[in-house]
Amino acid sequence: MAKKFIFPIKTGRSGTAYLAELFRRNLPDADVWHERTGFATFGVDTPDLSHLMLFNSVGNVDAVQAFWRQKFTRDLTGDRDVHAEASHFLAKAGLLENIDFLLAEGAEVEIVILRRDVFATLWSFYNRFDFVNNGLAWAFYLDAKSPNAIADSRPFLEHGVAGKAIWYIVEMRARGAYCRQLMGEIPGLRFHTADLRTISKQAGAKALLRSMDLAPEGGVNVPPPRNDSKANFFGDKERDSLIRLRQRFDFNEEELAAEFIRRGWRLGDGPEGLTRPRVP
Repeated sequence: MAKKFIFPIKTGRSGTAYLAELFRRNLPDADVWHERTGFATFGVDTPDLSHLMLFNSVGNVDAVQAFWRQKFTRDLTGDRDVHAEASHFLAKAGLLENIDFLLAEGAEVEIVILRRDVFATLWSFYNRFDFVNNGLAWAFYLDAKSPNAIADSRPFLEHGVAGKAIWYIVEMRARGAYCRQLMGEIPGLRFHTADLRTISKQAGAKALLRSMDLAPEGGVNVPPPRNDSKANFFGDKERDSLIRLRQRFDFNEEELAAEFIRRGWRLGDGPEGLTRPRVP
């Protein structure tokens, strides 16, 4: 049996911990991780800040490729047939641009494009102050001024913290569509689009696992919500303002991705070939 790998493309605050728990409860013979963030894991099992910054500024350069080669080599040595990671860090640091290494070793790769309602995700970011400090965005999300990106961030930046958070959601939605459109026909690589609300229910969770040929017999053990923040530091006035801002920046990730691809632009190549003005 070919070793199966499961990785996500998502924003964070969109079901990361829930997805990991869903796999743990229903794939007892799998190696499952949420985010591999122990002291000795950065730069070894999960990208470190340098890999995130390099990929999102200059593309899939040698140092990024070297990280993925050694990570995948280690992951392939696991003695279980299924390896699942629910970390949103991975796809932002060149996961798909280096996935051919796993495929060349005969592995099967399942990519879950996990979505959550845009406003619910934005409200969560906003109440956690996640985009107030650029350092946090560099380390865990994306800097809106990253030169290697699909969505032009300039219209968003004038709206401060909320604008940066919306841009990030747009960018990650576009990256999911971009990867699926560009790589969807590669043998051994499958994409699955899922919504958090859907997979939080029995039928949706089972459908996702079944699409990866992993559904257990009988019912699926559906976990309760994970990391569901109840802290609201802002009232209805601020919330209504964010709803209007989100509506102003309506978007179609499929069209954004298709236009990026049509122009011959590739995230792996970095921003050198992009003719549109970049954010200074």
